[in-house]
Amino acid sequence: MFLDLFQARGKNGGMLALLVPILLLLFLTIGGIVFLVCAALPPLRRYALSAALWCAMWGPCVAGLIVLAGTAMLADISLTQRNGVSNFHLPHLSHSIGWALGTCIALAIAAVATGVAWLHQAAIHRLTFALFRLYAAAVCGGIGGVFGVWFGWWLIGKPVRFAPFFAVAEMLLLIVSFGAAAYRGARSLRGRAPTTFSWITEQEFNGI
Repeated sequence: MFLDLFQARGKNGGMLALLVPILLLLFLTIGGIVFLVCAALPPLRRYALSAALWCAMWGPCVAGLIVLAGTAMLADISLTQRNGVSNFHLPHLSHSIGWALGTCIALAIAAVATGVAWLHQAAIHRLTFALFRLYAAAVCGGIGGVFGVWFGWWLIGKPVRFAPFFAVAEMLLLIVSFGAAAYRGARSLRGRAPTTFSWITEQEFNGI
């Protein structure tokens, strides 16, 4: 019995340990795609970083909920085995309650992501241009690294000689390329100077 419990814990824990980084990478990739779309459209370019952050925020929120649910499931298995109960099942939620709960969770995550993105948009409008340009280069370099992970993963799966070397090389190339492009085009990623209260001048904001 204890061996079965240990194996169940190990299997479920391993699945959770693998699922969490996959979810984080998935939502980071979605954020990266949204960033590229917004950056390609001049009216949306100044919102590209915040829109990417909005998408990326879903990753840790969903992963956190899954970790909590997995922890509760493992605790339930432990209590069930400890009390000698072999056929213990929680009552199933009806479809209407299940959909309502899922909708509420999605709305809560969307509210959190929206709040974080709004604060981010406000914060980058309080940075001097020099600091913002470094920040944009670092963030966009990270976005390039996310795409580099997928391409490197695909490359390693191919029968290519020295595939790991090429995977690392292309990842570094994408990081540097994305970072350099953001550093040079940082002005278009921020938009106009704030018209409300700000502790930096318009000249500092525009890098004049």
